[in-house]
Amino acid sequence: MGLLEVLFGKAEGMEPEVVRPAALAVSGSPDKVLAICSGELMNMADIPDPVFAAGAMGMAVGIKPTDGTVYAPVSGVVTLITGTLHAVGLTADDGVSILIHLGVDTVNMKGEGFHGFVEKGQRVRAGEPLMTMDLDKIAAAGYSDVAITVITNSDAFAEVVPAAAGHVNAGSCVMRVVR
Repeated sequence: MGLLEVLFGKAEGMEPEVVRPAALAVSGSPDKVLAICSGELMNMADIPDPVFAAGAMGMAVGIKPTDGTVYAPVSGVVTLITGTLHAVGLTADDGVSILIHLGVDTVNMKGEGFHGFVEKGQRVRAGEPLMTMDLDKIAAAGYSDVAITVITNSDAFAEVVPAAAGHVNAGSCVMRVVR
């Protein structure tokens, strides 16, 4: 039993199914970062948080989600989970470091409306559910629910190329890492 299960319990049937798009090999592709949720992909400059929009933490994309399930964008190890469950860090098998930040200023919700399925140190596969966020609770609290994916070690690569803005499905490629 994991720490999150001890603290919050785990309801039967509550964990969503793994996203396995046809284009995604079971282990994921080492040069692709996948959409963490379905929704409208936005360019980094349009993310409604100045730190992420400016690229201060690395190349990023945002998704205005259509549902609250959040999936692993790569295969790797969970390196960070905030106590408020609004952010998760991953290190991909190929060395890409990723921060997933759910919403803007949602840290102020103190975990309300967020449910995690993984814990620090756990190995995950691309497309595996990481957590859920309650979009209605986030909206009711007055915060943006934009789901942000940041490659925090972007400078270690020749280039990080984001996909064009528009609708994406969870598991589709949203960034490509060029070595």
